[in-house]
Amino acid sequence: MKFIFIISLAILILTATQPVLAGTNANIVISDITPTNLAPGETREITLTVKNDGSRDARHITLNFQSSEYISVIGTSTIYINSINAWCDTSIKIMVRVEDGIDPGAYSIPITASFDEYYYTATTGYVTSAMTPTTLTIVFDVEGEILLDVADISTSPLELREDSENNNITVLVENAGSKDAKSVTVTIDPASPFLEAYSGSRTDFTEVIASRSSHSFSFALDVVDGAAAGVYSIPLTIDYIDDEYNPFRINTTINLRISPQADFKVGTPTTSPPVITKGTTFRMNLPIENTGNKDAESVKAILKTKSYFTGAKTDYLGDIAIGEVKIATFELEADRDTIPDNYETDIKIIWTDGDDRIEMTKSFALVVASGEDVTETSGLSLLITAAAIIIALGAVLFALSRKKK
Repeated sequence: MKFIFIISLAILILTATQPVLAGTNANIVISDITPTNLAPGETREITLTVKNDGSRDARHITLNFQSSEYISVIGTSTIYINSINAWCDTSIKIMVRVEDGIDPGAYSIPITASFDEYYYTATTGYVTSAMTPTTLTIVFDVEGEILLDVADISTSPLELREDSENNNITVLVENAGSKDAKSVTVTIDPASPFLEAYSGSRTDFTEVIASRSSHSFSFALDVVDGAAAGVYSIPLTIDYIDDEYNPFRINTTINLRISPQADFKVGTPTTSPPVITKGTTFRMNLPIENTGNKDAESVKAILKTKSYFTGAKTDYLGDIAIGEVKIATFELEADRDTIPDNYETDIKIIWTDGDDRIEMTKSFALVVASGEDVTETSGLSLLITAAAIIIALGAVLFALSRKKK
């Protein structure tokens, strides 16, 4: 009796330690998912390991991926597998799309699996039997992420122009992700024709840009004289860290436009009388040419003279087209205390460009002569004129004498 018990116990132990090879139906399961971590807005290829966890072969396996909120399979939603032998597996690939802006968490996709099992019996031979469809589930962990990008650019003034200073540039950076970006530094790297307006004016910082929010970064730039109108690409760098203090950098560009504008060249003035002395009332004509690349509207010239000169110092010139020259005329008087000198004189030119009022200042020389200079000039002129008359008369007499001979 004791011997029979020992034999029975041995059989029981052997039976418990061996896999069940008979009587276990085919069973389709998902044994592995790679990867399982996804991010909002991401589309990614996923590898699934499909296993037959039974002792009978599985045939005609069909996996139908069901629709799910926030996360779904794109492309075909049905995958067919011809067969998986007992205790074996195979790999399939699917494309999964995660919706933008969803919160971090676990998201699942249900799968309906239908298949037949295939086995052999001594009495009937090989048998193919349809199995009851089962529902499987694959689960993904959607992790929050930081998604920074430039959302908008604005300038003050609205139009950037050549030879301008302290132009304010505002860059709006948006975090469309579900995690906060911390210690955010934005830096622009201007090249010609832009210059840093002052030390530190090309970098700005904020402690945090929260998820699904934005922050405005401010900069200041100068535009050099002679800058051509057009669109210029400016490199921009965004540096930040995440919650784990991992550093990240985004390199991108912004576009700034320098608008065309009028520019002016002031010519040499002429006066009537030609020579100005103290006490002289005179008219001055000053040529003004539009050398820019845009027509100037409603142009006005204002003379900024020394106090020695009085009179009408403003002239309205109207519109001046590109390349056109107009004459600004001023009726002036040099008072009796005016000292003979070469006076550096400013003229302010004011015009409109749309809703903007623009002005610039140019300079020219206004000469006041002494009375002696006028006398000497007049005497020299008389001598030159007399000499010219004598030479002309001599030539005529010489010609007549040759004809008589």
